[in-house]
Amino acid sequence: MKQALLILSVLGMGIAQTSGAAITISQTNNTITNTSVASNYGSSKNIYSTSSGAYVSSNDEISQAISNLSAQAKQKENQLSSLNSRLYAEKQQQQVNKVPDSNSAPAIAAARASKVALSGSSGYCARYVRKALQSAGYEFTPNPSAYQYATRGTLEKAGFSKISNDMPTQVGDVIVYDRSSKRPHGHIQIFDGENWISDFRQNSISPYSGVYAYTTWRDSKYVDDASASDRNIHLAMNDK
Repeated sequence: MKQALLILSVLGMGIAQTSGAAITISQTNNTITNTSVASNYGSSKNIYSTSSGAYVSSNDEISQAISNLSAQAKQKENQLSSLNSRLYAEKQQQQVNKVPDSNSAPAIAAARASKVALSGSSGYCARYVRKALQSAGYEFTPNPSAYQYATRGTLEKAGFSKISNDMPTQVGDVIVYDRSSKRPHGHIQIFDGENWISDFRQNSISPYSGVYAYTTWRDSKYVDDASASDRNIHLAMNDK
């Protein structure tokens, strides 16, 4: 501890020093020498050493080390910026590739539902949406109640993935409303690109006047695998 205090004291003396001079401080088993090789501190080279081997770099070397660290930080910043640009470009391309065309299963199912939709509810939303999905080639065991298409894993087994309710809607997306005391069978509907269709063409996303919980489902082939892109970015960063 005493040796460290002595080194710090001499460092302070070196900073205040403005003329060429040599300072030697002696203590039991330790000698600290400060040699300044210039009269101008801005360009001086102060070297601090002790008989026990402790050494403090010159001001020039410290400045160079700081410059090197700054350059490395800037390089990492540029690498991160480049990788973020790649990630954005990949996601944009994925978004283009993930939109169903008119010949895709989601679009076919939605078109079928829209074509046979009634003007008002008949109470058979599960039947109408089920037939629309089956007409597009989705295979699953029918359920008597709409809510069961989510709770029994029917949509998942048919090739759908549950997505966030906040994601932008696209053609073929399916929404399943949970059952409630007033709606014991729940509700199921499919998006045709303009409207939500069940057994009838709805005016909005919700067929109810109140607020009910629901889940959103999308054909897994058209779900953006953001986690895969993030893994690629992580691996790329580790390679640098």
